Amino acid sequence: MHPSSFLSALAILLPLASARPADPLAPRFVGGSCAFHITQHQKNEKGVGVDYQYDLRIFDSIQDQIGGVNGLTIPDVQTRSVNSQLPATIDITSGITDADPITFSYAGQHWTT
Repeated sequence: MHPSSFLSALAILLPLASARPADPLAPRFVGGSCAFHITQHQKNEKGVGVDYQYDLRIFDSIQDQIGGVNGLTIPDVQTRSVNSQLPATIDITSGITDADPITFSYAGQHWTT
């Protein structure tokens, strides 16, 4: 975007934005299809203990990051919940072996890898 176009758009939006205060209870994400990216770190390798560790990034429908966690340790067949700006948590259930799927749950919906 050309700088002058950006400034013009900003000049138009600023009076509208300041006309009313922000609602502190409004969601801080753009609704629609959210997504997440998970990295599973192998057990007993590179400083990881006997349980799998996970890094999770949660994105809203315009791909803004709205939550996540690094180094989340989950024992075999256990579930951990991850908070974000979404209304419900994303629950992750770890398997026992590398061949086992990771299970995800959100607001009554379930997926596996």
